[in-house]
Amino acid sequence: MSLLRMIFIATLFLISTHSAGAAGKYPLITYKCDTAADIIQLDNTLLPVSEGKDYPYTDTATEGSYSPWHLVDIDRTTAYTHITAARKIIKTCTLSSGAYTVTIEPQIFSHDPGGRCGETISAAVTIEHDGIDLQERIPFEDYCLGNSPVISRLVLMGKSGRIKIKRIPKFKYN
Repeated sequence: MSLLRMIFIATLFLISTHSAGAAGKYPLITYKCDTAADIIQLDNTLLPVSEGKDYPYTDTATEGSYSPWHLVDIDRTTAYTHITAARKIIKTCTLSSGAYTVTIEPQIFSHDPGGRCGETISAAVTIEHDGIDLQERIPFEDYCLGNSPVISRLVLMGKSGRIKIKRIPKFKYN
């Protein structure tokens, strides 16, 4: 097989797997303030795109489910499609050790949805206790490519104020 033909086949393979991966996932962040269990829990999962766009997202005082795609504004009116703004969700939860503020925001890998990593988005979270950062902004995914660990769950225990973070390899997350 000629070198040119091998390069052509490899390029087709990479394009098809890249497109299939991008089209096959939709991030879902769930938040729960459980005063009875004295915890705040955030989960990071993926939905198929077919379910993600029509998923019944919720937002109440004690729980919610969010897509980072719903936290960005995308301008598609010009020749250059790009993300123009990002919003944050701020939740307050009072546990046994005091009031906690949880900020959920999008983790944008590229402001050009058509560019490299533009079809991928995640979320980041910040947790404050009495106005002091208990957990500085931490993204659920650090990189759009590769096999870096992904945060699948974050739990704050009210009694101790400690945060437990569960990380999994990206290949298990996808």
